[in-house]
Amino acid sequence: MSEEITKPKMKPAAKFLIIVAVLAGLFIIGAIIFGLWANSNNTKMLQVAFTPNHPFKAQAIKPLDYSSPKNWAALPNNAGHAASKPEGIIDIAMVPEADVFFVHPTTFLNRNHWNDLDFSDADASSRIANRVLKIQASAFNSAGRIYAPRYRQATFGAFFDQEGNGLQAIGLAFGDVLAAFDNFIAERSDGRPFILAGHSQGSLHLLYLLQQRITGTPLAERMIASYIIGWPVSIEADLSAMPDINACESRNDTGCVVSFQTFGLGGDPSGIQTYMDTTMGLGGKPRKGTQMLCTNPQDWLIGSNETRSAHSGALQLPTDNAAPLGKPIKNFTGTQCGTDGILYLTDLPGEAWQELKMHGENYHVYDYHMFYMNIRENAAERAQAWLKGNVQRATPEGLK
Repeated sequence: MSEEITKPKMKPAAKFLIIVAVLAGLFIIGAIIFGLWANSNNTKMLQVAFTPNHPFKAQAIKPLDYSSPKNWAALPNNAGHAASKPEGIIDIAMVPEADVFFVHPTTFLNRNHWNDLDFSDADASSRIANRVLKIQASAFNSAGRIYAPRYRQATFGAFFDQEGNGLQAIGLAFGDVLAAFDNFIAERSDGRPFILAGHSQGSLHLLYLLQQRITGTPLAERMIASYIIGWPVSIEADLSAMPDINACESRNDTGCVVSFQTFGLGGDPSGIQTYMDTTMGLGGKPRKGTQMLCTNPQDWLIGSNETRSAHSGALQLPTDNAAPLGKPIKNFTGTQCGTDGILYLTDLPGEAWQELKMHGENYHVYDYHMFYMNIRENAAERAQAWLKGNVQRATPEGLK
């Protein structure tokens, strides 16, 4: 009798509990409430406004079928707004030999549910299709074919919960991201090199996906780069736990990680610092006292300062969902990576950039908007660098 037959199959509920246990061992959800969006003065307000007032119900959650196109927000043959390009942009160096696995940020704001279980929230779905794909995922469409899974994302309020319910909601979402990536690797990528990219909640999931699926496996050699944007990454406590995955040190490094959090000059990132001071890294070591990775998207160096002249172009998202992307705003701002690992804007954004600004001059929502063209150019450059450094593997036969 074969091992496949005799080996007992793990029930979905058991898989879910294991995922939650993995996450629980790696970070403390209670600290995240102070992290990216809140501080001590407005946490309670946000908690009341967005956190569900009922317990998370542990149940047998049926895995999503990622062989079905309906569970993908973007696929190469159905990219939607992920195929958008800024006005006047003609890509010269596209990379059709690579793929991009993009994980969207939180768009589900419903406080009646811990997760977007059936994708029935029209507002959340619209934000993904008409905003996230257009202004974030599209930044990578010159670097490869885009695969963007839908997943049962944790609601915004899950990040303000202190009772453990939010942790379980994030664990459920993480399980979907793992399942989508497994399907991507097994059935869709065909051995091709790939970029991992995300924002906010999506970047959180990708950080742990690096540990659970990439490091120590042949996939690490196929990874062009991982753009963990809008979520803190500790160089010593996170990246050191993955010896074959380092921080990118230049604009064409491959197999590495980039990360930054955007604040106005003089902004207050104390919430993120509290997250760093109170959580454990991927390797189980405290993040406290470690250096947060700050990749400057204007030159792709760690900890650097740059003037406006190095800025390739910011993009504002059209208010009309059907409207195309506008013309990039060149020389938008200068930047400097602080010793605290935060990316600070050295020039004040205009009024149009204030609507979604968060407390403490936190421009988290605009991480992609403000550096869209720099990200777009760099993703294609890294993909080309990977192909150049892996000529034999980059042939049609090598990619199969």
